[in-house]
Amino acid sequence: MIFKVLTQQGKTYSDEIEFVIIKNEDGEIGILENHVPIIIQIKEGHLRFTHGKNESYLVVEQGIIEFKNNELTILALEAQMGATLEKARHAFDLMKKEKLELTKKENIDFSKQERDLKENITKSKAGQL
Repeated sequence: MIFKVLTQQGKTYSDEIEFVIIKNEDGEIGILENHVPIIIQIKEGHLRFTHGKNESYLVVEQGIIEFKNNELTILALEAQMGATLEKARHAFDLMKKEKLELTKKENIDFSKQERDLKENITKSKAGQL
């Protein structure tokens, strides 16, 4: 079966697998080829993909998992892949930290721009009759 991961940045991962184990807040579920169509919500959790003797993990936040026609589609707000669960979690944590730092920087920049705008409006006496 095929799996593909779609995040807000676009398609991030795609590969062929034999089966997947999905772990979310409700427990675990395994999906093999020709499984009945299913949709699963995942707030925080991970997926373990197996292909032969190879395993990989995907840490997911705020996602919907759909399986139909032997295609597993993961739509997620955030997702990071790793060879082990620890590596996937580490990559996920780093990505979240980087995004948080960027958001803080953008908020500071917007606050400065707002102050500058107010100051320039006051200096130009715009809005006064």
